[in-house]
Amino acid sequence: MKWMAVLLVLCAAFPCMAQKNLAKEALGKGALTEALGKNAGRNLLRSARVVQGKILLNGARRPARRAVPPLEQYVLKSVAPTPLYKLPLLLYEPSQRQQAEAMLSYMQVMDEFKDFKTDMDPFLYYQAKPSESRVLPDSERATLMQKISHINARLATLSYVVSPNDPALKAAHEYMVYATETVSPVLRGMLGGKQVTRPDRTFKQEEFFLHTPKGRQESALASLLPGSVRTRQVARTLPPGLTMAVLNDRESVLKKMQELNATVFCPEWKIYTYTNTEDLLGEIRRHNVKFDVILTDIIVPGGGGYYLTAALRDQGFNGVILAATAYQEDEKLGLGLFNKGFDGMFSLPQGFEEGKDWPRELMKGFQNYFYYRDLNGWKR
Repeated sequence: MKWMAVLLVLCAAFPCMAQKNLAKEALGKGALTEALGKNAGRNLLRSARVVQGKILLNGARRPARRAVPPLEQYVLKSVAPTPLYKLPLLLYEPSQRQQAEAMLSYMQVMDEFKDFKTDMDPFLYYQAKPSESRVLPDSERATLMQKISHINARLATLSYVVSPNDPALKAAHEYMVYATETVSPVLRGMLGGKQVTRPDRTFKQEEFFLHTPKGRQESALASLLPGSVRTRQVARTLPPGLTMAVLNDRESVLKKMQELNATVFCPEWKIYTYTNTEDLLGEIRRHNVKFDVILTDIIVPGGGGYYLTAALRDQGFNGVILAATAYQEDEKLGLGLFNKGFDGMFSLPQGFEEGKDWPRELMKGFQNYFYYRDLNGWKR
């Protein structure tokens, strides 16, 4: 039995082919065949793979990587500044003085971040525990956000001289995103997160902002028709039988959409309304509710549109997600939304639901989206 123990130690110490050869040797000496039978032992070894120093039998897959909880990833983990001789500077052929100034700035900012993290960690620790977390009063949230803004501004000063790939600087930015989203949950998903690639589509302003393409504008004759007739005409052009979720924290918006759904606003669709992001995500995750279209405000309790979109795209949701916001159309904003997984954006003024033409205007935007999708062959 001693030689078997030695063999196992060697299998743990040597990688890949060496391990597999040792396992074959064990098979040849009868160790596996004695335990499993001649044919079973050979069949198991034939399908064996070596991954990360382990022999995986019978085509076993690589063990899933454990998700790191926020406490371990941010609060309980220190951020050590990069040694100055390894600091990746962005300066091109810098003088000694420029190098010294960049390094001094890096040391000062990272010291400020360290002091901030020391003060913030206890708060984040308790907020991460359901039994200890609390809703912050506005005054406390404002004070914390002011401190966060100051450190973010200080970190931003390094972006001109230090590479964003510096491990310490990258960790500091990730920590600040976590702190911001903890203090102000409505900002979840807005500051960090990965970009969603679209090989089937490129960003174009007129398409993303759901503008009516040239040649499809309403004719002068059609504009003379009663508004109710024009609204019904647009409604008939939408794909029938779709299900839409509307996420907005303004009850007046949701009430109007529900009231008019049966008559003039997407009458062939089913509409469900939500005031909290987590409630909508819960419907999708726990009850497997299917939506074809999601119309969401950007800033909503429980996370908001950015958080909702990131969560849904991560779990493979391939439906249409459109932003409805009071923000004005802006190329930078639109491109940012596009890269986060949104498919389009409505710019709607505050109180739009009190007007009489909003059902037609929204449905024209939906109509334009489906027109562009069919024209360009988008996946969604």
